[in-house]
Amino acid sequence: MAVKKAKVEALSPKILDERIKSGNIGGIYCFFGEEEYMADYYAKKIIDSVDFSECAIFDPDNFDMGLLRESILSYGFDFGGYKLAVIKNCGNIKFKSGEKEELIALLSDDDIKDYACVIFKYKELEDLQAKTGRSTKKEKSLSGFLKENAELFEFKINAPAQLVRWIKNICKSENTEISDECAEYMLSRGETRMYPLKHDLDKLIRYAQSKGTQVISREDIDNMMPKKTELEAFELTNAILEKNYNKAFESLEKLKYFKEEPVLVLGQVSRYFCDLLPVNLAGGSDNVIIARKTGIHEYKVRLNLNALRKYKEPDKFIKNALDLCRDCDIKLKSTQLPEYNLLENLIFNIAQL
Repeated sequence: MAVKKAKVEALSPKILDERIKSGNIGGIYCFFGEEEYMADYYAKKIIDSVDFSECAIFDPDNFDMGLLRESILSYGFDFGGYKLAVIKNCGNIKFKSGEKEELIALLSDDDIKDYACVIFKYKELEDLQAKTGRSTKKEKSLSGFLKENAELFEFKINAPAQLVRWIKNICKSENTEISDECAEYMLSRGETRMYPLKHDLDKLIRYAQSKGTQVISREDIDNMMPKKTELEAFELTNAILEKNYNKAFESLEKLKYFKEEPVLVLGQVSRYFCDLLPVNLAGGSDNVIIARKTGIHEYKVRLNLNALRKYKEPDKFIKNALDLCRDCDIKLKSTQLPEYNLLENLIFNIAQL
């Protein structure tokens, strides 16, 4: 069966806007990149453009090859639209024997673009090979197939000017005002990824509305948004959980540059590890339900769930990580060793779990 030639360069998301506007959404897409908000935004735009009954959404917990096959192929001669399938967090799917090959064969149909739209969502395109499982020379990896046959869309962190416009547009839709200066101050103080930024913005909007001013001030931002230290400690912990230790050490270097007290950094890291406990005990995979049960924001719940999937015994990992944090705390308070060296050792020791 003929297969299209490789497409190795990521395409502009503007192409997706044009496809959605024209209704010509058929084909295989691969969404990836740091800005998960935009990947979800475009997936939702495509979903909203079709009859929802023609859409099937899968993730690592509910992936079913038989259901995916039926959802794509269940069309008749009088069918006038597209069948849509969205596969989230593809890197965490554990395929059963033969399923990966069946999926590749299904997607290799030259005519698939005429009747179906299939969207694969990954975090990092370069990590696909490692996450989708090893392949022998005789079999093709799903990542290799997608790199050659899917249309690739990378969603990068937005430029500050774009984020300022986005912040102002959201505020305007909520009948709330924010100046360019305050929007820029938000970005300098906090996150630049859109999910956590949207969470902080929602808080600020509700706060301004509760005061009856309908205007977000610099003082409001100081009162309601976390400081850089908290955010960088959050990034440090996420990097550890993602087993991205180069990034973890980079975050530690930033905190050292900020001249943050090591004991405060350890406190923040320990708190984020503590958040894993209620998330793990809550069970299930529904971010919203777990967020309600635990009181932890849905964004953090999603990150924690994704992280815990990497460990065969998450409860054991959490316990051991917290034990290491406790031991590090004792050493920080009782020895003369360089404090940031102790934090580096903590990262190294957690990496061995």
